[in-house]
Amino acid sequence: MRCKKIIRHWIGLTWIVLLPMAKASDVYSVCNQEPVSCLSAAELQQARLSDSSLLWWRFEEQRLDALFDLQRIDELYASLRPWVDNPSVPAKYKPIVTLYLGKWLNANERRAEGLIELEKSLAGFQAQYKATPSPQLGIRILNLLVSVDKFDEAELFSSSLESANYDAPLLYREMFAELGHVAYRKKDHERHIKYRLKSLEWAKRVPDLQQQAIAFNNYAVSLRENKNFTMAEQAFHDGLTCAEQANDKAQVNNIRLRLAEVALLQGKLQKARERLKYVSLNELPVVQIPNYRRISDEIYSRE
Repeated sequence: MRCKKIIRHWIGLTWIVLLPMAKASDVYSVCNQEPVSCLSAAELQQARLSDSSLLWWRFEEQRLDALFDLQRIDELYASLRPWVDNPSVPAKYKPIVTLYLGKWLNANERRAEGLIELEKSLAGFQAQYKATPSPQLGIRILNLLVSVDKFDEAELFSSSLESANYDAPLLYREMFAELGHVAYRKKDHERHIKYRLKSLEWAKRVPDLQQQAIAFNNYAVSLRENKNFTMAEQAFHDGLTCAEQANDKAQVNNIRLRLAEVALLQGKLQKARERLKYVSLNELPVVQIPNYRRISDEIYSRE
C-alpha cells in the first residue's frame, strides 16, 4: 500500500511561475495538497492585503496550518506572537490564534496553560459551527475534543459528522485519525488499527504526500502497539517514502526514529543502532526528542 505519488517538483515550479496570478481559491487548493508551497503562496497573497482584512486572515489560517503540519514550532510562535490577546484579530479567526497558541504551549511542556487556550478555541469553533456547520469547522472541533480528552463527546460528534455525509475526504481522513487516537488512549488495539487504516484510505484520496506520510505513520504505530512488527515496518517505510517525496524533514526523522524503535522492540540492537544514526536531532520534532533519548539510552544500555 504505497503513497499516492504526485509530481511534486512540477507543483513547486508551477507555483513559482503562477503565484502572481493565483486566486484565493487556487491558494486554498494548493494548501490542501502541499504545505511547503502553501507557505509561499499564502505569503505572496498576504503582501497585497491589509492585515485587518478577512482575506488576509484566511491566508494566515492556511499559513499557520502549514507551519504546524511541518512542525516548524518556532516559526509558528513567531507568527502568533503579535496576535495573542490582540483586539484587532477578527472574531472569526480568534479561535485559530488560541488553537495554535495552545498547541505551541503543549509542545513546550506548558500543558496547564495550553489546556486553557485549547478550551477557548473549542468554545469559539463550537459557536461558529452551531451558526454555520461545515466540514472544516467539524475537523477543528473533533481535533480539539480529543486534544482536551473529551473522548465520549468526540465519539458522539464524529457520529454526527459521519451521518452528515459530507463530500469531504479531508474531513473523514481527520475524523478517523481522531477516532484512532481515542481508541489508542482507551487501549482498544483492534479499533485503533481499524480507524487508522480508514484514515489512511481517505488520505490516499487526496494528493497530499505530507498527510499521507502522517497517516501511514499513525497506521504503523497502531500495528506496532499490537505487536504486528512486520506489517508496522512496511507501513513505516511507505510513510517514509511519502515524507521524503514531500520534503517533510520533521516527518522523515520522526519515522526513522519509529523504525529504530521497532527494531529495538524486536531485540535487533544492531539494526536499531544503525537506524538511529540516520535520525537528525536538529530536524526531529521537539515533542519526539524525549523519545529519541529514551530509545538511545535503551539501545546502548543493552550492549
